[in-house]
Amino acid sequence: MEDVKKSKDDSKLLWKLLSPHRPSNKSFVYLALLVLVATSLELVIPLYSSYLVDSISQDGIEVSIIVGLVSIALLAAIFETTLGWYGGKLGHGITLRLRYSLIGRLLNGQSVGLDSEHSAELSARVVNDTKEVKTVLAEDLIGLLSGVISLLAVLIIMLVLDWRLTLVLVSSVVIGFVLITPIALMMNQVGKATLGAEASLLKHVTEWLRYGHLIKSHNAGEHLHKQSKDLLQTCLHHEMKGTKVISLIGPISNLVLMVSMIAILSFSAYWLKHGSITLGTITAFLLYLFGLAFPLMSMAMFFSSLNKAIGSASRLSEISRIPQESTTGYLLEGIAQLSVKNLNFIRDGKHILNDVSYQFSAKGLSVVLGESGSGKSTLLNQFLGFYPETHTHVLINGKTLNHYDLKSVRRGIAWVDQEPKLLHASIRQNLTLGLDEKISDDKLFELLKSVGLESWLASIDYDLERIVSEQNNQFSGGEKQRFAIARAILRRSKVLLLDEPTSALDSKNKDELMSLLRSLSTSIKIIMITHHRELIQPSDDVLELADGNLVKRDTFKRQLE
Repeated sequence: MEDVKKSKDDSKLLWKLLSPHRPSNKSFVYLALLVLVATSLELVIPLYSSYLVDSISQDGIEVSIIVGLVSIALLAAIFETTLGWYGGKLGHGITLRLRYSLIGRLLNGQSVGLDSEHSAELSARVVNDTKEVKTVLAEDLIGLLSGVISLLAVLIIMLVLDWRLTLVLVSSVVIGFVLITPIALMMNQVGKATLGAEASLLKHVTEWLRYGHLIKSHNAGEHLHKQSKDLLQTCLHHEMKGTKVISLIGPISNLVLMVSMIAILSFSAYWLKHGSITLGTITAFLLYLFGLAFPLMSMAMFFSSLNKAIGSASRLSEISRIPQESTTGYLLEGIAQLSVKNLNFIRDGKHILNDVSYQFSAKGLSVVLGESGSGKSTLLNQFLGFYPETHTHVLINGKTLNHYDLKSVRRGIAWVDQEPKLLHASIRQNLTLGLDEKISDDKLFELLKSVGLESWLASIDYDLERIVSEQNNQFSGGEKQRFAIARAILRRSKVLLLDEPTSALDSKNKDELMSLLRSLSTSIKIIMITHHRELIQPSDDVLELADGNLVKRDTFKRQLE
């Protein structure tokens, strides 16, 4: 009983997921017309064949009857082809809009809703889970519609031709549905388990390939290869369950067809002997019987695929429930002041920031000092609005963060991570990430030279279309930092946040980078995280954290002196 209730709930999830992306009513009208015309032509063929058989005489068959039958068959084929194309177009369109919506929710979702998920598994949901939905909409739905119309129309025609044979056929069909329906319902859980296993496999393989050097350096390849076999066996186990279910549907449908044919022939022979039925009627019934085989199979496959899609809907709905970032509020025009007030931040029961209040200076270079794990990165992340629960304790120009449109905040504040992230895309695309305007090559070259990347540009032959590898092999640690700073400058941001920009640099590169940052700080506000005290000068604005607590400024000044 619980399984039935859960299946109904999952069905509602699927329709709720698809309803915003449904085609227009006009499209459905066109689809319905194509289904009606194609099905009607198919239904006419057995009746015409019956007439052909009954019209056979000693003089043979009239050529016009044969020409008419061939013409109807050709028309039916043309309309079936058109129906398949148009139905597929509608189904693929719905899937495209669904995937676009899911990707949008992932890209604009709150970080708190995504931090606990693996990116490859989420990608698998968007790509693989929606394939099940696409199969139902683009392939099986047409079969269902045609099958239902064919079934109803055939039953009416058969009742008119001979109600006795109709009862024989209906009894066989009902028995077939009673046998097939429970089997098709099994695909719900099987589909969900299969998709989960495939997502887990994709997640692990993606991670292993991304960190290939780490795995090789630890001689972990053989161990992980064995682990992959377990993951593949899990996939195979669930796939074979699905194969068993599908392999039962075809034979059962054929069995129903054969039993129906034997029953019709047996009863027909008896009634034909007694003269209560004609040979043409028997011919029509047999043709309708074989004509029903495909609709019955299509309907069975639809319900099988539907239950797989319902299983995937519960996974896809998790993405649709991810809370979205706010896009309402004031547009941030300029930044004159950044501050936090009574800021507390807790993650997984651990206090990372404890009642921190601080106002950064409006100009120059500010340094957030502290040992690893003291809460430095978490503090600066607050200004980018990643954590909705702290928005009321983060202030820009005296207003709390929840007053602003977050996109405008991120246009004004640029972030350079400790290990800058570069996409597997061209150098130009990485440099202009998030920008709509087209920027000339000369301007990009000038910018890269201004941050000390002239020799690097020469090493890549000034080729901005070169693709950055996933491991970013085109950059050294210092070059990657400078490239990320150039990307931030290109955004014309008012504030630049840097997380440990000198951590991977030698003394020479460290000095060059600090010289660059101090030069930039004359025109934009720079807040830099570090645990290297030797980088600080007396004129710098300094905030020190220890175990999430703010260290008094005069205490640090005495230490510096």
